[in-house]
Amino acid sequence: MADPGLERVNDIALTAVQALLGLISSDVVAVGVAVEEDRVLLSFWVRRHTAEIDEDVADAIADLEAFLHPDDPLIESRVMVGVPEAAAMQPHERMIYWAKS
Repeated sequence: MADPGLERVNDIALTAVQALLGLISSDVVAVGVAVEEDRVLLSFWVRRHTAEIDEDVADAIADLEAFLHPDDPLIESRVMVGVPEAAAMQPHERMIYWAKS
């Protein structure tokens, strides 16, 4: 039998990928998702932080909220300029997108 916690994390990670469809601009380097009991954190690493990035993040959060309803976890985001480093990642964070070099 599958671990219900792991299954939930996998479901939310896949749903986050779906929410990001069409929203990954060329400035996005990577995207990670961390799932906690009542919270989801979307982490975006970007080449430069622009208004377009902020709009895409807001759209991704809105789509993810709609997809996860009625579960309704708190969905937060962070945007960092640069490339992901292990020390900057949250515990149990999964990379769901990484741009080709």
